[in-house]
Amino acid sequence: MNTQTPTPTISPPVAPPQRSIALDVARAFAVIGMIAVNVGPQQADDLLGRLFMLPFGRASLLFVFLAGIGLGMLTHPAKQRPWREQWTTLVWRALLLLVAGLALQPINHGVSVILAVYGVLFLVAIPLTRLRTSILALATGALMIVAPLAWMGALVLRGEAFRGTPILVSGNPLAILDGIVMTGPYPALVWLVPLLAGLTLSRLDLRNRRLQLSLLVGGMAATVGGVALSRLLAMTTGIDPTDGGFARLLASYDHSQAPLWLLSGIGSAAALVGLLLLVEPWLARHARPLIHLGRLSLTMYVMHLVLLAIFVRPDPHTTLEGIAFAALISTFCIICAHLWVPRRGQGPLERLLRLPVRLARRTATI
Repeated sequence: MNTQTPTPTISPPVAPPQRSIALDVARAFAVIGMIAVNVGPQQADDLLGRLFMLPFGRASLLFVFLAGIGLGMLTHPAKQRPWREQWTTLVWRALLLLVAGLALQPINHGVSVILAVYGVLFLVAIPLTRLRTSILALATGALMIVAPLAWMGALVLRGEAFRGTPILVSGNPLAILDGIVMTGPYPALVWLVPLLAGLTLSRLDLRNRRLQLSLLVGGMAATVGGVALSRLLAMTTGIDPTDGGFARLLASYDHSQAPLWLLSGIGSAAALVGLLLLVEPWLARHARPLIHLGRLSLTMYVMHLVLLAIFVRPDPHTTLEGIAFAALISTFCIICAHLWVPRRGQGPLERLLRLPVRLARRTATI
């Protein structure tokens, strides 16, 4: 009797992620949301004001969440890029964003620039990109509670209240680092969580329709659930989440740096990404200007700071003025991006971010 040796089955390699139109549109919405928030005014006294300020505390979270997805796509195992090329690129981007954030802060735009925090987050995330997806998911869930608790505990031990003072260049490097990590408007200790959430999501198949629906439905549930649970706990315990200290643990208001705010904000970011992934074919046909804006998100973020400093400040005094200025700046950025991308491709700052990769490829061809 002849026996045949069974042929071993070889699992096909996981395809590296491709550039997603849906994610580009999500970046465009993040830019537009941050423009609205930064133009102001940030008082929401009536329905129109509340609608105008819906992106407050969420557009910046969306930006970091998408940065985590982009970070994961850059370092995806299936791309099989040499580790040296990966960490060189990440260090370059981190340092560039750190310097740009500190350099842009003194300009009279009235905005707390987030780029310096991006830089530190990218440095911290370099070793984390080597972790397995399951470990990343567990770390994200744990840090959603542990990171805000550690941040609040550190402030309580120091006897300080959180003021969110913008980070300015000073003669004391430790003070700058403390502002980025702890006391600034975007404490990196807490904002690492949405970056890790995006990094974890990047490891999954974003083309999977079940995943897209899960992001939409689960994200909406988290968005509402975080706020509802915060109010329920505050009502049940009698603790006012705005009192500061560990009372913040029950908070869901914007930029409270609390677990339920992170849950709600990351949930809204995931829901938006899920929705845009579901309608990606429609976006490819009808949302070309937004796609181009998303591809120039860093350049347009910096441009809107300059436009704020030149044309907008001092702040608008009414919501209608704020809507008008935000609409004008957003439209200008969309038009610039729509004219630039078909002719020049990447934006100037996006090209600068990719400089190490371009130099490495040029050297390899010599």
